[in-house]
Amino acid sequence: MVDERLYGAAPDDLLNVVHELGDKSKRVMMFGHSPELTELAHRLSGKITHMPTCAVAELSFDTKSWSSVGKQKSEKVTLHRPKQS
Repeated sequence: MVDERLYGAAPDDLLNVVHELGDKSKRVMMFGHSPELTELAHRLSGKITHMPTCAVAELSFDTKSWSSVGKQKSEKVTLHRPKQS
């Protein structure tokens, strides 16, 4: 699914998109730009302060509903960075 609201959206707006997801999907991947995605990842984890270009943040939550994401910090955080040359 492509959601045009993700382009240039503020972190609050990105979180609202997550909250509106149906509970059918167990995994969701968002693509976008920084600083918005970095700010959202920091808000959800507290551990991520910078995401370089092409980085991927993997966040896991102990919840059964996307509408609950963000009410507590993620239980698992992994930041995958592109290899430096």
